[in-house]
Amino acid sequence: MRGATLKFGGVTALDDVSVTVNDGELLAIIGPNGAGKTSLLNVTAGFYRPQQGHVELSGKDVTGLRVDQIARSGLARTFQGTHLFAGQTVIENIMIGRHTLMNSNVVQAFFHFGPVMREEAEHRKAAEEIIDFLEIEA
Repeated sequence: MRGATLKFGGVTALDDVSVTVNDGELLAIIGPNGAGKTSLLNVTAGFYRPQQGHVELSGKDVTGLRVDQIARSGLARTFQGTHLFAGQTVIENIMIGRHTLMNSNVVQAFFHFGPVMREEAEHRKAAEEIIDFLEIEA
C-alpha cells in the first residue's frame, strides 16, 4: 500500500499510509479504537477504495478491483464475527473458504470426476496443511 488516504466526510481514517509486507512476513496492526485499523484492512482487501494512493499485491495494482478479484489474487480478509457452517467439519469449512481458488464449475463438481477429483484432493491437502499450521483439531 502506498500513500493511501481514506476519508468519511470530514473524518480522515487513513492519511497517506504506506505499508509493505513481504512474502513470508507477518504483520500485526495494533492501536486504539478509531485508529484506522479496520479501515486499513478494508482498503487492502478492496472493501473500500482510497481517495488517494494505491494497493499492490505481488507487484500488481489491485486498487479498485472487486473484493472477489482481489481474493482470487491471493488476499482476503475475515471478520471477527465469523460463523462456521453448522454440521460441517473444520476441513469442510476451510474447503468452502477456498472455493475462489478452484477452477471447476458447478456442473463439473456435481458429477465429481477426473480433474475435479484431482483439484479437490489438492485443495484438501492445502486445507490439511492449514489445520496443521494452526494446530487445531480437524
